[in-house]
Amino acid sequence: MSKKDKQELMEEKDQRYYDAIALKEPDRVPIAPFSTFYSALQAGMTHKDAMYKPIKYAKNSLKVFEQYDWDQYPVIFIVCLGKLYDRLGLKQMKWPGAADPEHRLKDNQPFQYIEKHWMEPEQYKDLLRNPTEFVLQNIVPAQSTTFDAMKLIPNAYELIGFTGGLSMLSFILDKNVKKMIKQARRSVLALINFALGMSKYEKGLNKQGNPMLQLRGIGMAPFDLISDMLRSMRGTMMDMYRNPEELKQTCELFVDYQLQSLEKENPLFSDKGVVFIPLHRGADGFMSNEQFEEFYWPTLTDVMEKLIARDYIPMPFFEGSYNQRLDYLEEFAKKHKGKMVYWFDDTDIFEVKDRMGDYVCIKGNVPGSLLVAGPPQKVEEYVKKSIEGCMEGGGYIVEGGISGIPDEAKHENVKAMTDAVHKYGVYRK
Repeated sequence: MSKKDKQELMEEKDQRYYDAIALKEPDRVPIAPFSTFYSALQAGMTHKDAMYKPIKYAKNSLKVFEQYDWDQYPVIFIVCLGKLYDRLGLKQMKWPGAADPEHRLKDNQPFQYIEKHWMEPEQYKDLLRNPTEFVLQNIVPAQSTTFDAMKLIPNAYELIGFTGGLSMLSFILDKNVKKMIKQARRSVLALINFALGMSKYEKGLNKQGNPMLQLRGIGMAPFDLISDMLRSMRGTMMDMYRNPEELKQTCELFVDYQLQSLEKENPLFSDKGVVFIPLHRGADGFMSNEQFEEFYWPTLTDVMEKLIARDYIPMPFFEGSYNQRLDYLEEFAKKHKGKMVYWFDDTDIFEVKDRMGDYVCIKGNVPGSLLVAGPPQKVEEYVKKSIEGCMEGGGYIVEGGISGIPDEAKHENVKAMTDAVHKYGVYRK
């Protein structure tokens, strides 16, 4: 295949994908899976290998993914950051091969986030009064041994006026700060090795005529940000009863901060494409509809509306079941026709198609259990049924339900999902 032919193939696949998002009928239903450790395990690597050998992981991912004719190929950067996490002394996670025994998992285990109270409820007032100062002096040192010295950073009063420069100089010259800067510089080497692997991966895909999914950034529901990163699930659930106003104010606070972050240039992300928004606490089992309407949905929709106003494409991943939330999802979709992607895990995708398929592109719902256990015939039957129920009028993308392709998925089942799309997903004019 010539270079021109490969470029034309990539443009054809991109067109198919973005036509589906815009609720047009392309020539075929697109398939665009996410993936984390799947390609590593298929290539005989351990989870530890994937996290610490980005160049090898990139090469193996190219070989594994070349077996499948997809329209968008997974972004894999989240997997290969083990060395960087070590350099940063990250306390928010445990991962295979971690230098710190306290955060080390076995070689064949995926990384895990650690939930704890990084902030106590009485500290809401400090966070709301001066968010940046509070996070720099309290949260950053608590979550990273490398940046422990950030608790010494001068406050706003010390940084302004005639003594501001002196206060900053005293901070920089502190022995603990010098140590922090030295360790941070060492982190750059890990980042460069990681960047080389990711560059090799994307260039390799393009040589095959395969486009990598354009990821504009990663967003969060403000409630999830507080729950995941500051107060833990238990903490935020208690805050809905004990500190409701402070919780809501903090959710509102993180809307604009998040938008400011997404607007900055970031080498990890593209200047176009979807903004992936993994949702964690909004599913049916976590809170009532009344609580969802009061604490969760308002600031999530605020984030998405502001993304849409900037011509970004929000792609919330409704992990778990959202069958009790469909009224909210439908109302929002009708206001923003053809501007988003709704990715579903365990929600009735046929009801979703019936209720809001004319307003929003939907994807997902191929069960992870099916991709792991199969057999291939059952995978084909499921995808065929999904396509027949969702393809009409466009706006449907085939994808796995649980964050794409499970790590332990079998090749023959992933192949069956892919082949079923090409067999049953063709639009006949």
